[in-house]
Amino acid sequence: MSGTQPNDGLIGLVPVEHRFPAGIMPNVQHQTFHGFMSGAPYQLAIVEFDDQGRCYDRGQIDAVADRLDAMRASEEDVILLVFVHGWKHDARSDDANLSSFRQVLAQTAAHEKASTPSGGVPRPVMGIFVGWRGLTTYDPTGLAANTTFWGRQEAGHRVSTGSVRELFGRLRHYRNSRHKYGGSALLVIAGHSFGGMVVFSALAQSLIEAASAPVSHVVPRFADLVLLANPAIEGARYIPIQDLVCSDAFKQRTTVQLPVFVCVQAENDQAVGKAFPLGNFKNALTEASIGDLEKRCITHGIGFIDQFRTHRLTGPAGGNPFVLSPAAIQQANPFWIVAASKEVIDGHSGIWQAPFLCFLTAIVSQHVAASKSAGAAKDGGSAALAMAVTAAPQASGNLADYAATLCSIETGAK
Repeated sequence: MSGTQPNDGLIGLVPVEHRFPAGIMPNVQHQTFHGFMSGAPYQLAIVEFDDQGRCYDRGQIDAVADRLDAMRASEEDVILLVFVHGWKHDARSDDANLSSFRQVLAQTAAHEKASTPSGGVPRPVMGIFVGWRGLTTYDPTGLAANTTFWGRQEAGHRVSTGSVRELFGRLRHYRNSRHKYGGSALLVIAGHSFGGMVVFSALAQSLIEAASAPVSHVVPRFADLVLLANPAIEGARYIPIQDLVCSDAFKQRTTVQLPVFVCVQAENDQAVGKAFPLGNFKNALTEASIGDLEKRCITHGIGFIDQFRTHRLTGPAGGNPFVLSPAAIQQANPFWIVAASKEVIDGHSGIWQAPFLCFLTAIVSQHVAASKSAGAAKDGGSAALAMAVTAAPQASGNLADYAATLCSIETGAK
């Protein structure tokens, strides 16, 4: 799916590729730049993986690794946002997901600049767009692409266990090194659709470990925030985390904090809500399960399991860009499973609507402020980041109220 590219000055993307009205997208890389492109208010790297989860071009991932090593050696703190696209997308220069991700990076850079005290130096904002062959067969009607759901699901599974784990591991090494020495680096990893499956599959161990140690603050070792939008992954994969957050030990936590895991699922997502269970129906016939919940989790996506849901996100009301229930910015359970109305996310691919973008911006900006406070604390390690969360500006109160102020600043309108 193609979209209008932002006019932000970014240098390094290949010219928009010519594409016939119908055909098969070849299993090849779309970008040739190695490392982080510049010219925009942010920097952007694109790393692409083939159908087996291997880098098309080692130069892409090696250049990112070299930059991370250099930043670690020079004790440079940056804001790193990573996005893994999903079904029907890839890393073509005009892909709608890539264009929207660039807008999110620009908004984050603007917020970091606006929130930096006079005389201070804002942290660079760096994005990494993870590309893979989410689009294979296509035609003007979109029907051909719809038939690729299950084939791309299998490809996504292979990508999730391939070299993307190397990329995530290098990002983790940089982030944790900076936190160890009191730095203020921030790492957010997000994924949509099968991209959400890639992210969750690669990082599930870290999330389970975080939930299994219900200390005063839950701090995953991989990223400050993991965010999934309409993830196409079975609820059964989330059960180990659900069991932990429902345990007596976890429920006894009284300290509130920013979320570390957020899964937002559109209520009218037909791909995950209907096609996904049909595609997994055979699993329910061959896999043993205990109880109705586990049986449903074998076929249905994480966001369509009622027992998992912690929040509901609806459209604008009362001057706010969205309504979140429960409304607090910080809560005792930092694992959020959010049901979103169509005004926020419309269907499977309608994730770039204004209410959802404001929701994302609000959560990310809270983590930006928290990581900045952690750097100032110089307490060392992830404990500094955890303790600094409560010191972040506007870290208490209603997230929608905060988003209304933030989004009015971002757009320049009340």
